[in-house]
Amino acid sequence: MVQQQLVSTTKQRLECSICNYRVDPNDKSAFSTFPCSVRAFIGEKFQVWRCPDCKTIHCLDVVDLDHYYTQYPTAKAVLTWSYRFLYGNLCRQLTKHGFSKTHSLLDYGCGANGLFVQYLQERGFANSYGYDPYGSEDGFGDPTTLQRRPFDYISLQDVIEHVEDPNDLLSKLNNMLSPGGYILISTPNAANIDLKRPDLPDHFNCMHIPYHLHVYTRETLESLGRCQGWEPVDFFDRKYDDTPWFGFNNRVYNVYMSLFDNSPDVFVEPLKLGKALSSYKFLFYAIFGYWLSFHSGMSIMFRKSI
Repeated sequence: MVQQQLVSTTKQRLECSICNYRVDPNDKSAFSTFPCSVRAFIGEKFQVWRCPDCKTIHCLDVVDLDHYYTQYPTAKAVLTWSYRFLYGNLCRQLTKHGFSKTHSLLDYGCGANGLFVQYLQERGFANSYGYDPYGSEDGFGDPTTLQRRPFDYISLQDVIEHVEDPNDLLSKLNNMLSPGGYILISTPNAANIDLKRPDLPDHFNCMHIPYHLHVYTRETLESLGRCQGWEPVDFFDRKYDDTPWFGFNNRVYNVYMSLFDNSPDVFVEPLKLGKALSSYKFLFYAIFGYWLSFHSGMSIMFRKSI
């Protein structure tokens, strides 16, 4: 069993980034403790708190994120058939709002490997581009990609919760988005995360501490979009990777991780199907997990005014 140690830093997030509520650092009841699930840092745990006014969740301690991203497992992912299957759902969320092969798209925060961009380009969406601030400059970290603006569509998948100042990020994206363009933002839903159950992977994987700095509710995310002059035009009460198909839902992903070391690193390693299929819990959630979802993820489509 890994011995866990509480990480504490001198710089802390004591003020809500949405409504400016200030938490009392001496009120121990205001904080919950969650473990880091990334394998390289699996022995570390961190404190979080929920704003009592707007319900946004914040990671208390400010850490050196560059240090933690050096061991981030998704950088090792490759575009397999399972990713292609799930990205089909994500693509349909975009095409529902007019996205076609003639439009340009920026996948901001696409990861070092830009898997969704690869998927789109494979299917003839030639004007699809990706940028990630942690990518290499000769790859998806090339800042000249952003000079292709304006983009007709922007995809922001599991990114906004990773940034310190959401208004600053959305303002930058607003400058890159065409008038009348669309931006699809996917992120965990703070309203459906139980801070009293840090022992359950269904909740601590959503918190994904210390990488997730602020986790929003639907209301707070919509307010952030409206501050940019965007109108929410669609809401999905789960993310694209939570599907009714066997083995492709958030509950079964968490069970699969729990069969090993509760780390997302397992998803960039060869699939251990034998061990998974020998677990009754895995089989149960592979079949029924979609209908037993905690709806701990969400996506909102915004449209910029013309």
